[in-house]
Amino acid sequence: MRRIRDRGTTVFLTTHYMDEAEILCDRVAIMDSGKIVAMSSPRALIGALLDRGFSKPVVQQQANLEDVFIDLTGHTLRED
Repeated sequence: MRRIRDRGTTVFLTTHYMDEAEILCDRVAIMDSGKIVAMSSPRALIGALLDRGFSKPVVQQQANLEDVFIDLTGHTLRED
């Protein structure tokens, strides 16, 4: 999808996975009951939420899958 987008082609993606949309999309439309309630870049939508005073507790894991991979293989995920 990124290669297609990088060539200048519009890609229309529907997803319920917000982390996927945040990474892949230049612009996101948030819909509720079939109506668009917000549309902007992921960064702008998140910024607007934070500007309204949103906060949540920060939870940090002691390890993640990248740590498991590095431990088991001795390689980093992005080694050439």
